[in-house]
Amino acid sequence: MDVITSDTDMFRSTVPGTNEQIEMFDKGMSAEMSMDDFMQFMKDEYNVGSITKVLQIAAFMLCCDVIAQDISKSNLRLRERLDNVTSRVVPARKHPFAALHALDPYRRHTWMQYHEMTVLWSCLTSTSISAVFRNNIGEPMEIVPVQTGRVHEKINGREVFYDITASTQQEQALLGSAFQTFAERDIIHVRKRMLDGMDGYSTLDAGRATLDTAGQLDAYRSKLFGEEGLIRGVFWREKDGSLNDFAFNRLRMQFKTLMQRFRSGTEPIVLEDGVKFQPISSKPDEIELTKQFEAQINEVCRLLRVPPHKVFLMSGTKYENLETQEKMYVGDTLIPVAKQHEGSMAKTLLSRKDRLRYFLEYDRNEMTLRDTKLETERAIRALERGAIEIDEARAVFGYNPLPKGAGQVRLVPVNMVLIDRNNEVIVGASSSPDNNSADNADQTEEPVDENEDATKDVAPILRVISSN
Repeated sequence: MDVITSDTDMFRSTVPGTNEQIEMFDKGMSAEMSMDDFMQFMKDEYNVGSITKVLQIAAFMLCCDVIAQDISKSNLRLRERLDNVTSRVVPARKHPFAALHALDPYRRHTWMQYHEMTVLWSCLTSTSISAVFRNNIGEPMEIVPVQTGRVHEKINGREVFYDITASTQQEQALLGSAFQTFAERDIIHVRKRMLDGMDGYSTLDAGRATLDTAGQLDAYRSKLFGEEGLIRGVFWREKDGSLNDFAFNRLRMQFKTLMQRFRSGTEPIVLEDGVKFQPISSKPDEIELTKQFEAQINEVCRLLRVPPHKVFLMSGTKYENLETQEKMYVGDTLIPVAKQHEGSMAKTLLSRKDRLRYFLEYDRNEMTLRDTKLETERAIRALERGAIEIDEARAVFGYNPLPKGAGQVRLVPVNMVLIDRNNEVIVGASSSPDNNSADNADQTEEPVDENEDATKDVAPILRVISSN
């Protein structure tokens, strides 16, 4: 692509092999929007609150990060429903979306980055939006996540259209243009906590009181430690009368100098002329600042339904209840969020006919820390009961399959009966497995009369019979 003309902020180029001219924008066309500018734009246009302030609250930021990372680290898979009410993973070559997910959502991000961004926005604003680009036959080719504040919805009867504006060069590189309108069928719109049936009620607005209190507490703590723990108070003396102006000014200047030296070099301050210091402010330990801070972290965690130990607040957490908290976190927080994203993506990326057969699902086992000991015991038990093959059990431990198909067999206990769905016995129970048991049964000897065999080798004897 050769540049043929240039303007101040724009270049015109020709596509190789054609005479078609396209416009290319220089990076210096417009200044990048700062985070503060973007948050103010969202607050003015869409009333979603100030994200800058709440992201400065460590507990809130960590909670959103934990939810986004725990879901994004689990693989999203296309699964096919089976007749026995189970499902199986669809290979990449069997479906267009499975092929797309085997690669990247688009060329600049990975799937983990895409999922993390969309889940993070759903935590902040209860709304997540992605634009879908399709090929000529309607198959999804690229999925681009969009910042919530860049989207404006337009209603025409029962139809909804989404106007997306890209204000920065980075956003234009993702969207492909400065402005574009998408139909509802090409938008993945995840909605949480809906009140009007269209958009989610923002967590920033729902938890404004909690977040404001946390911000004020954090600001007070920062100010307290920013002053190096300085305790305010008054000076007084027991002597009658007041100091003259000369003595007062001298003491004030002397105290000011000594205070600066005390803060920089811990030089002691010595009072004179019977002057004493009386503190009038509470100390950090007296106001129980640590307990208040932990209580506010718990409030933020409760707002986002995240256990405190996920943000490294370990008070009240014991080893005995840690596993229970993890299970509750997965079941009550991660799975509902994952289902909302799964349903929204399936609605846009799969046709109605495909949804009767296929569905999207995040791997539930990958959402949280897995217990290696329990997984090992489960794999061994399944192998011993014949539920999985040897190669499948080796895959659990990260081993390669055995060569020449030696691991494509199952271990079936011989003291059990194998029957099919019609209750017909396929393999009968046996105390010792023997493939030739049927042949041996046919070669059994004829039954022998025990009385006949017993009388053959016994000589006749006389018997005495008495008669009266």
